[in-house]
Amino acid sequence: MMRKVLLGLLLTWLPLQVFAWNWRTRISLSLHDQPLSAICEKIEKDYGIHFSYSSDIVKMSRRMSIDVDEMPLRRVMELLCSENGIEFRRIGDQLVLTASKSVTRTISGYVEDAVTGEKLIGATVYSPTRRVGTTTNQFGFYSLTTARDTLSLSVSYTGYVPAQIPLKDKENRQLHIRLGPSNTLQEVEVTETLPRLQEQTQMSKVNLSVSQVKKMPRMLGEADVLRTIQTMPGVSGGMEGTSGIHVRGGSPDQNLILLDGTPVYNTTHLLGIFSVFNPDIIKNVDLYKGAFPARYGGRLSSVVDISMKDGDMYKYHGEVAIGLIASRMMVEGPVFKGKTSFILTARRTYADLILSDLTKRELKLGENGDFFAYFYDANIKVNHIFSPKDRLYLSAYGGEDNMRLNRDMQFDSINGAAKKYHEQMQYRLGWGNQAYSLRWNHIFNPRLFSNVTVNYSQFHFITDYTYKHLALDTPAIRESDNMSGKYLSRVQNAAAKMDFDYKPNPRHAVKFGGQAIWHIFEPGVTKFNSVSDDQQLTDTSYNNMISKGVEMSLYAEDDWKIRDSVHLNLGVHTSGFLVNGRFYLSVQPRLGFRYILPRRWALKLSFSKMTQYIHLLTNNATFLPTDLWVAATDKVPPMYSTQVALGLAKTTNDGKYEFSAEGYYKSMQNVIEYVENLDNFNSATSSWESQVIHGRGWSYGAELFLQKKQGNFRGWLGYTLAWSQRSFPNVNNGRIFPYKYDRRHEVEVVLTQRLGKRWELSGQWQYSTGMPLTLPTGSYEQITDPSPHLPPTTGNPSQVDLVQDRNTLRMQEVHRLDIGATHTKTRGALTFILNISLYNVYNQKNPFFYYYKRNENTQKRELTMTSILPVLPSVSYAIRF
Repeated sequence: MMRKVLLGLLLTWLPLQVFAWNWRTRISLSLHDQPLSAICEKIEKDYGIHFSYSSDIVKMSRRMSIDVDEMPLRRVMELLCSENGIEFRRIGDQLVLTASKSVTRTISGYVEDAVTGEKLIGATVYSPTRRVGTTTNQFGFYSLTTARDTLSLSVSYTGYVPAQIPLKDKENRQLHIRLGPSNTLQEVEVTETLPRLQEQTQMSKVNLSVSQVKKMPRMLGEADVLRTIQTMPGVSGGMEGTSGIHVRGGSPDQNLILLDGTPVYNTTHLLGIFSVFNPDIIKNVDLYKGAFPARYGGRLSSVVDISMKDGDMYKYHGEVAIGLIASRMMVEGPVFKGKTSFILTARRTYADLILSDLTKRELKLGENGDFFAYFYDANIKVNHIFSPKDRLYLSAYGGEDNMRLNRDMQFDSINGAAKKYHEQMQYRLGWGNQAYSLRWNHIFNPRLFSNVTVNYSQFHFITDYTYKHLALDTPAIRESDNMSGKYLSRVQNAAAKMDFDYKPNPRHAVKFGGQAIWHIFEPGVTKFNSVSDDQQLTDTSYNNMISKGVEMSLYAEDDWKIRDSVHLNLGVHTSGFLVNGRFYLSVQPRLGFRYILPRRWALKLSFSKMTQYIHLLTNNATFLPTDLWVAATDKVPPMYSTQVALGLAKTTNDGKYEFSAEGYYKSMQNVIEYVENLDNFNSATSSWESQVIHGRGWSYGAELFLQKKQGNFRGWLGYTLAWSQRSFPNVNNGRIFPYKYDRRHEVEVVLTQRLGKRWELSGQWQYSTGMPLTLPTGSYEQITDPSPHLPPTTGNPSQVDLVQDRNTLRMQEVHRLDIGATHTKTRGALTFILNISLYNVYNQKNPFFYYYKRNENTQKRELTMTSILPVLPSVSYAIRF
């Protein structure tokens, strides 16, 4: 009997975890402001109740307070789980937690401009009570899964008045949200609630709005997207006055520039002064300098993703503008109100009309000669809504640059002989782009969105000349010379792509898809013929070969919020390239990591591998524009790069200031260039593969960026410390040398100040160390024998330059100040915009190129610098209706 009593007491006193628990187990807890995970760990430790759950499905980070004494376990779990959308049940000796389907729902739809119906890219949709949110994709679509009892959503976007959207029911639903532009509500104080930098996994990314682009000081009256991108750390502008970009030590062909998803191969007008992107049709610009998402591929150094406006769904309006050398127009409106919209822009320069007579006199072209140079471009986009789940977009771009010089004149012989000559020369230079895109958006369900794209792009280039020289008064023989030449190149591609956005829950944002691209290359056809009195007709053609290649890719990426402080972006981009019977396969992993440090600083890390199957060949030995786009072949492999980056980022609590610091290292393989001392015409022959060499490249450095985003006074400060190097087996004796776009230090300062409601001032100052330069370090005279019948010493002396190491010298440092002022006035339905800008305010003579010139007094050659852009004032006037 005594033994049974003792056994009963023992069973009562032993800790409960030795034996199985049940729902009547009494729980005592007193915890304040602890994560749900910590509360479960406490129960498990004290009572031996083992919990099982997935942090991907069940949100365990929400903080709670609980104070219970001898309360049944079932009641405790109800208190903990009912408000967190969690279901619990017993399986064996485990207490399993899962997300409750009955208390969550998904809200999805589009965020758009309340006035025009334009879809807003990157708008924030957020549940303040549940602390979950998302952003719209590049088509303005969002999907947010939150608790069924969520009462409202907070929606915000730069330049728009934030809105609180009430949720009246508790079911899954499509909800299209319309935001009012802040400039239509001038008395409303706009406070932006955009995602803080520390909340984003993505690093090495810059987002530009059209308003930022149009606030910048303008060159010759034209606002320019690429020139604004040049003011960002890590981005260099190349030669003075050009709008091209070089990102983190890369070459121009290593930039993937997309216009509504279609690649643009040449982005410049007027030999690089302006870009081909008319700011009137641009809605959004994203620049990726590294940490490339898996959905992008095909280039090594950067991605510039430009989205065009959709057009106003409800009203007709537009804008016309006139500047110093170009005019432009834009018109948009509904085709069927609320269903179909369009937008059309056009732009043309009239420099040929203004400068024709002046240039004709300066170049001595003769009475029948002429000169003109102009560009034009046009964009159109049509947007149609078939149903709440289906939309169709059709966009097109076309642009052309043309320059022509005709010289037609008669003159006497220079040595005074009684001969008259008639000289005729014609020179033509032209290039242009075409880009077409058809996109279909479809919403499968509130969590799955798709986009199907079919596009076509081409770039062509042509230069040709004819020369005729005829002696008019030779009695017996009419001396003559007749030459002509042509150089042309073209690249085309047609592509089909399918992309999916899937958001199973607020912790995961999954993107996946695939693409197939058909490339056609015509890499530089050269034709030359010549005939003279003492020579037979020479008619030569080179490189009529057309090469084709097929590029295929698949990708998947997951932006995964592991915990509130830990965010991970995992992805892979797999691509293949088939050309001339050779197949290249590339697997490119992508990784982005973010961890929240104390004081809400974000530590970010990224790793990415990229592959590029096309090359741009540039002949440094000639000033003729003979660049060629060519494909990787069995002899010339694709380029590869690996880039790692580490950085810190933070947005202040009031959202006014952003700061980021990044360090990066990038290695490149199979970068190519022409062999040294290449003849100008050999580069265009069919054996271009034998005329190039391939080697390695490296770039590394650090970037600092500080931006003020709110208030009447705004702007940013950027600093770049960078190295960019190349190495080729047969160049510079195999030694590493600085790449031609290597700049050690760059500083960019951009400031804007709003004065009242009508005036806005802007200023931009840039500084950079000079680019590398190769010049002769010595010379000697060599006697050339004009005839085999004369002694060698009776020939003509010629000077031969000695060139040693490549890029050992540096150009002069470059710095420049630009300022601008914009006045805006509204009268009724019309808005008048006047912009006055001053380029190179203090007339700094920045180098364009260097050459040796003989001094007439000392008869010695001296190094001479040429600068082409002095102080340039400009005025543009626009009327918006």
